[in-house]
Amino acid sequence: MARSVAIIGAGQIGYAAARAFQSEGWAVRVLARSKPVWLFDGIVFEHHILGEHRAPSADVVLDTIAFDEADAARFDPAAIGRYIAISSASVYCDDQGRGFETPDLGFPEFDGPIAEDQRRLPPGADTYSGRKVRMEDKALALFGERATILRPCAIYGPYSRQPREWWFVKRFLDGRTRVPIAFGANSVFHTTCVEAMAGLIVDAAERNLAGAFNIADDYALSVGEIGQAIAQEMDAEYEIVPFDGPPQGALGRTPWSLPKPFEISCRKAFDNGWDGFTVYPGVNNDIVWWLRDLNPVDWGAAFPVLANYGYDLFDYDAEDRFFASL
Repeated sequence: MARSVAIIGAGQIGYAAARAFQSEGWAVRVLARSKPVWLFDGIVFEHHILGEHRAPSADVVLDTIAFDEADAARFDPAAIGRYIAISSASVYCDDQGRGFETPDLGFPEFDGPIAEDQRRLPPGADTYSGRKVRMEDKALALFGERATILRPCAIYGPYSRQPREWWFVKRFLDGRTRVPIAFGANSVFHTTCVEAMAGLIVDAAERNLAGAFNIADDYALSVGEIGQAIAQEMDAEYEIVPFDGPPQGALGRTPWSLPKPFEISCRKAFDNGWDGFTVYPGVNNDIVWWLRDLNPVDWGAAFPVLANYGYDLFDYDAEDRFFASL
């Protein structure tokens, strides 16, 4: 009898993981609020709303939408062989306690790529990262060595609800030939290919990898290099116009714009047999093709998380005024 996996959530991680598990002969169920458009033959879909339906039993549960301790607590350890939860590298803070969501303290500074033993933010209900810490702690308390926690960075892949790459793709589709980028276009926000992430998920399920693992691309590109990679894939001619310092309102503010580098180490995953991935977007161009072909008229409805970033991602008038002032 095939081993069973129940995947909670049908976004980009659920899509990639379902493909990866199925290719290894697992019996795959996807549980989500609505039937995904990508659902393919052999994958069982179950309508599932958190809090309204009983948590599933399976050899492995992959929870792509575990955001707080209650999400992990609803599972019965006696009914699940291994619980794999998607956390976030935003749980880390530097030695001064500075993290992504500590604006009063400033942006964190790390000596180099962040390893899994780096200090975490304190658990709490007030921030996304604090809730993720609570989720991690609950998962480990409930499942012990049968818990796997994955900490990605800026995830990319088809069926994302916040495809950061849209910042460049839409500009190229709209014929924009000059792109202003803050911090000299040198910001580094480590990216995580969802396809490679799915590989580590299946490894964790099949080889019982326990504990927390960082997961990111082999090389952390700058935002300027990301733009160049996407432009090359789309055969778009454009010029980066970098400027020093932070964004001027929305001007030059990309979804990767950070004042200091944020890069994680995946040495632990490599040491446990993960094959890693090449370079963004490298051999995986799915995200660029998907966005180019989708090109939604109402992109805010298509990508609701991206639309809630709190600023205008496509203020072309401000960009044109900036170029005119040069």
